[in-house]
Amino acid sequence: MKSQDILLLFKMASLHAQEENLLGVMESESNSNRVEELLKPYAVSQMTAGGRVGQPLVTYSTDGEDTVFRRQDFDSPLNDEAGWEGWSEPVAVPPVASWSEGYSLRALSAALGLSKSEVSNSLARCRESGLLTNDYDTGLAKVNRRQLLSITEHALKYFFPVKPGAMVRGIPTGFAAPALSKSIKSAGGLIPVWPDALGTERGQAIEPLYKTVPEAVKKDRILYHYLALADAIRLGGPRECGVAVNILKAGMGLK
Repeated sequence: MKSQDILLLFKMASLHAQEENLLGVMESESNSNRVEELLKPYAVSQMTAGGRVGQPLVTYSTDGEDTVFRRQDFDSPLNDEAGWEGWSEPVAVPPVASWSEGYSLRALSAALGLSKSEVSNSLARCRESGLLTNDYDTGLAKVNRRQLLSITEHALKYFFPVKPGAMVRGIPTGFAAPALSKSIKSAGGLIPVWPDALGTERGQAIEPLYKTVPEAVKKDRILYHYLALADAIRLGGPRECGVAVNILKAGMGLK
């Protein structure tokens, strides 16, 4: 398995989440709790992993200092529509003719910055490993999200290790990503960023899972959250990982 395969799987998981949200809205058109239903897959229950609320979380080691985050109340951190971007200019998202078109080689290639042959090869590897199957009703590729979560929790930091590098301008990742930092506040030190000219912050360079990640996340809010949480797991200790895994699990609609 290659790093672009993980990127593809998270993109497919994002498409599934968006589809489930859309279906939830369609089924509750007459329901006054429409917005609540839309956000239900992302509701995060009270977090207990990693200690009590307010307990410091020491995360990214820097030159002579640590970055400390303090957990606040976790109130559906993936729901925030406004202010989720970690870059300074909006990015146009190419329209698709239909919902199923988003799963096509052309759409996935445009969304992820991969060639069609790269997408095709990645899909084949994921199918062979059992991480992708075909949905019985639609025939579209479907991610085994529980197994993707398990890989992210237990294997990602070993298969694709990362170490904070030089100070650069970039897109905040890990718990420094905008929607996540609203729940986990930095108490000083440096933040991790993916190097990018449009990034809104300066911090320590973190090599993304794949080189096209900074462009791919600009087109997909949920994908940004997923990959930022994956980085929190790649970078953090057991306590940080526990928090990130719980948020990611809820964000992927898993119980």
